[in-house]
Amino acid sequence: MLDNKKNINYKIKKSINYKKITISIKRSQQVIISAPKRISNKQIEAFVQKNKNWIYTHLDKLENNPKTMKHNYTNNDKFLFLGELFSLKIVKLSSIFSKKKLLNSIEIKNEEKEIILYLPSNYSDIEIPSLIELFYKIQTKKIVDLIFSNNKILNDIKLQVNSIKVQKSNSRWGSCSRYNNINFSYRLVMLPYDCVEYVIFHEITHISEKNHGKSFYEKLREYCPNYKKIEDKIKEIELNYNVSLT
Repeated sequence: MLDNKKNINYKIKKSINYKKITISIKRSQQVIISAPKRISNKQIEAFVQKNKNWIYTHLDKLENNPKTMKHNYTNNDKFLFLGELFSLKIVKLSSIFSKKKLLNSIEIKNEEKEIILYLPSNYSDIEIPSLIELFYKIQTKKIVDLIFSNNKILNDIKLQVNSIKVQKSNSRWGSCSRYNNINFSYRLVMLPYDCVEYVIFHEITHISEKNHGKSFYEKLREYCPNYKKIEDKIKEIELNYNVSLT
């Protein structure tokens, strides 16, 4: 249990786009306070003290939640996949085969909630994390391609996109550059389908609206009417699960 008399260390983020003070807590237990630029640091400190019990409760929840623990990449390690926890199962084989075949031999069992790795005798356990990372990158690309192909609006807007890539990013789910290059995190497939779809719509909205102003959210609402509920859902997942590969 965390000591309730302990000082709360937090990071302050200010922006003209923020309408009110909000608190977010990362899986690493970092507390972030987002506030409008006009709000003083003294006001922020008063806000933190007013909400300290809520902060302590969520920090304690993170500290004692096995779902947020770091991965050890051994049997029964839990990985988030499409919003559900899957157990890692490692099967050692006597045969030797290539890395390309190795990727094709990874099996997803939805009913059993298992990700099965069939490893050849020449494969070192040290290499398992990089294999899982590549697996997530491939699966994310598959679901992104699927969502684009199944949605006419996305297909039409895609013509304005310069490039779409899946990259190693642990800080955000997606991004869109000023040149309309869209990048998605290789972790994206950890989220449920509707959340993945929302992230895609969010980045697509940046094609016409580069910042998070009023026009951005008006446009996003056209694509995703329930975007606020999805954003809250993603925040809950980020709080209650390990959404990284570390």
